[in-house]
Formats: sequence, C-alpha cells, structure tokens
Amino acid sequence: MTTAVDARSTLKARLSGVVGFPIYWQGDVIPPLPDEPAAFAFVVFNNEGSGSGPAGFGGGRGLNLWRNRGTVEAYVFEPALADGAADRVMQNAELIAARLRSYRDAAVSCGAADVIPIGEGSSISVSGLSSPVNNYQCAVAEIDLHFDQIG
Repeated sequence: MTTAVDARSTLKARLSGVVGFPIYWQGDVIPPLPDEPAAFAFVVFNNEGSGSGPAGFGGGRGLNLWRNRGTVEAYVFEPALADGAADRVMQNAELIAARLRSYRDAAVSCGAADVIPIGEGSSISVSGLSSPVNNYQCAVAEIDLHFDQIG
C-alpha cells in the first residue's frame, strides 16, 4: 500500500542529486536564497485524492483499490540577468520533467511531464516559497501521477 507520504518520498528520491542544482520541497526547511542568484527548483506535491469511489474491488470492505491522482509542480528558477536565462530555465525544467516522465515503480506511476515557461519571477507567487524570486526567470515542470492504496 502506498500513502501520500510514500509517493512524495519516492519522487523526492528520484530527483535527489541528479539535476545539478538544489531542489527544495514544499514543507521542508528552505535556506534563504543566496545574495548572488543561482539556479534552484521548488517542488510542490499535490495529492488530489481518490475521487468518489474505489477504482477496483478486491474482496470486501478494507480490501478495495483506491487510485489517488496528483501532480508534481517543479518551479525552476534561473538568474534573470544571465545571458540565455529564458532558454536555460526551460532546459533545467526539462531535466526534472525527463526524470519523472513515464516513470513507474511499486509506489507511484508518472505519466505526462510538461515544461511551461512562466517568465520573470516577479510576476508569480508560489505557495510555500517565502523568498522573493524577482531576480529570476521561471519555468514549471508539471508531472501527472497516480498511486494506489488498498483499504
């Protein structure tokens, strides 16, 4: 059985140390941004829940399959004044999207993973990110996923 905590932990491990810039997760302690802007990502795990009923029946109460759907939204930031920042931020977002696109293990299944350019950080507000990001370009890697629970 996979819980939301298990799914988040699996995804966090999948992205850990493989993209070449820091990745911070919503709910974790995030250090202040450096005085000299540098690339980083801030990830939000959204569990949208199991919907209105079981996805499969497995022998009675407590043994049914519940499919939880969700998304990972990785807000990727690159210093705005650097030459080529708009392209580089999308390339960095693609690193995260590629790592999770069509990924599947015993805990979580990821499907589509898209990169969406946002623009300058001063035009966005990311829930859970208290540091100002007005000196950054931003793109989002958005990944659809699901995980199953028995109960």
